[in-house]
Amino acid sequence: MVDSANAATTTGGTTLSALTADAFEGLGTCSLMPDMTAGPFLLDEQFDRSDITEDYAGHPMRLGLRVLDESCAAVPGAKVEIWHTDATGDYSAFADSGVGKDEGEGTTFLRGTQTADENGIVEFMTVYPGWYPGRAVHIHLRVHLDEATVLTSQMFFTDDYTAGVFATGPYAEFGLPDTSNESDGVAGDPGADGTLLHTTAGETSRGAGTLALLNLGIDPSAR
Repeated sequence: MVDSANAATTTGGTTLSALTADAFEGLGTCSLMPDMTAGPFLLDEQFDRSDITEDYAGHPMRLGLRVLDESCAAVPGAKVEIWHTDATGDYSAFADSGVGKDEGEGTTFLRGTQTADENGIVEFMTVYPGWYPGRAVHIHLRVHLDEATVLTSQMFFTDDYTAGVFATGPYAEFGLPDTSNESDGVAGDPGADGTLLHTTAGETSRGAGTLALLNLGIDPSAR
């Protein structure tokens, strides 16, 4: 859980320094992220937590997002909500007929909301998403200001990085996704659209894994 004392601690026993603006400076764009469909697996309920794993198996991932306006100014206080599948391609809360298990109503894994700090930054401890037929690997997000939702979008990974992760652990059972970013009907061009996560091998609160970072460009006046 991220706090204002510059330490990020989540279940698993490892304490990491909280991400600062410096971690995001080399990522480039402050352009507005495109709106994309929320999809059928959205919940109205919010879960105020940074560790969203609920101890589900998967490749550990530390996800850092910095909320900016079009002028590159941080937007403190923005609430960032994310949700995605587990390693088997299953969303919580719905019977969704993924490629793996299918836990439905009453489950809440891999959903969470965090409030941006003074630098516009939120962090989540999660696992790398799995895949399901017809979609590239992705993470859903919404950004809320006050009582308004100002952005609904999705984030993507390079196909090559995904292939490396999916050769290991619980992902290997299901093979590679049947849909690339290029052939995905929602993704568009993630590299050009500012929806492509910058991924590197890194330390997470659960040990070695992936550090994934992105600048989220929003229009605070959007409704």
